[in-house]
Amino acid sequence: MSTTNPAATPAPTAASPSPEAAPRKRRPPRRVQVTRVQTLSPLMRRITLQGAELEGFEVADPACYMKLIFPEPGQTEPDRPLPDGPRAKSMRTYTPLAVRADVHEVDVDFVLHGDGPASTWAAQAQPGQVLYLMGPGPGYKVALDAPAHFLIGDDSALPAFETILAALPATAQARVLIEVVDAAEERPLHSAAKVDAHWTARGSDNTQAGQALEAALRKAGAPAPGTRIYLACEAAAMRRIRKLLIEELGVERSLVVGRGYWKLGTVNHPDHDYGED
Repeated sequence: MSTTNPAATPAPTAASPSPEAAPRKRRPPRRVQVTRVQTLSPLMRRITLQGAELEGFEVADPACYMKLIFPEPGQTEPDRPLPDGPRAKSMRTYTPLAVRADVHEVDVDFVLHGDGPASTWAAQAQPGQVLYLMGPGPGYKVALDAPAHFLIGDDSALPAFETILAALPATAQARVLIEVVDAAEERPLHSAAKVDAHWTARGSDNTQAGQALEAALRKAGAPAPGTRIYLACEAAAMRRIRKLLIEELGVERSLVVGRGYWKLGTVNHPDHDYGED
């Protein structure tokens, strides 16, 4: 509650307009190189990026995001973007995983979905290749006192889920419902918390995105009261599942955080799609 006395605060006048908020300055882009490439599953690669320009790169919350800028066709290295210049064409949004500040490294997971500059690049990534990195942006505030957590999403959300699970204490209970192409994409999820993970397959047809996830959620039924839900997948599917949770399963709207990580038919979906429209 404010302790300011309204009577002691002069009202704005035409001679003294209210100050406008200063525009947010972009962080300078950081040049990074690939140091390791690890295969997690047939369609998932974990790529380690390293560079002295990662000095000061810090992640405060899980499921935060960063921007990666990829080479254009014919380039071996992207052009260094100007801090206030135009947006790079081949820029995509990713979740930073393990950040090792002492050696200026960050791990990034890529889904090899077969189209687009990021997936194409990740499929052939080799140590020594260069990208530019911008960020990080804000993440998910984990309610550590929540009675339970429920993570619902597709393979694009797996990196965010891993960072959320890593933030949970041993006393926490977490359910995870994940849609992937097929059973070969399933892998262990690590957390100090007690985790109950269920995987569901959608097949290779991306136009079916979210349907297996929605069916599995209907079968699972409503989560326990007070459960905090992080929902992240294809944008239209996220809206359908968010509506299902709130309108059919009776989940309180404030307990659901939605994120549209990608959208069918859209080359570069924005990173601020929360499904609240």
